[in-house]
Amino acid sequence: MIDLQVVEYLRSLVPERDELLQELERRAEELFIPILDLETMGFLRVFLAIAKPLRILEVGSAIGYSAIVMARATGAQITTIERDPERAQEARHNLARAGLTERVELLEGDALDIIPTLGMYDLIFLDAAKGQYPRFLELLHPHLKPGGVLLSDNVLFQGLVSGDPEVKHKLRTMINRLREYNVLLTQHPEYETSILPVGDGLAVSVRAGS
Repeated sequence: MIDLQVVEYLRSLVPERDELLQELERRAEELFIPILDLETMGFLRVFLAIAKPLRILEVGSAIGYSAIVMARATGAQITTIERDPERAQEARHNLARAGLTERVELLEGDALDIIPTLGMYDLIFLDAAKGQYPRFLELLHPHLKPGGVLLSDNVLFQGLVSGDPEVKHKLRTMINRLREYNVLLTQHPEYETSILPVGDGLAVSVRAGS
């Protein structure tokens, strides 16, 4: 993983966010809610400006932070999924505060059940249950357009995925699933993938075709 001093330096360069995003950052830190790392947010904003997707699917809304970031970086229509009722309610509130309810649709429920009912997307941002990533790949693949991009966050998970094969018992299954997922992605015949040591590890995968 990147040296912590380098991480702090990169984060210091990220332009100051508006009051709403800063409030969500403080809340996430206080309550240990996982949201985008600042350096991942910076990359995502630049990447979206280049890719210009029209339809985005996010798996894992949390409190709506990343959906707000993506909506502000593009003119895309966004569908985001959150299974935790309290977080879904908070995400809806935050999206309303950001004036984004017309462009961001929040679906509450288990993504494993919801994904098969959805349409096609230009870009998919995966940031949900890490132990389910291999299953998510299977389900999401039919919904990503040829030439579309799958962004998978936290694929290095605090350096544990690339470190000692033996990890704490409570994390072992999740880490093994993430290792499995990274192999599936990098060896998948229909994806070109690069795993970046940005934030907690970000996999950028482009589906073959156009």
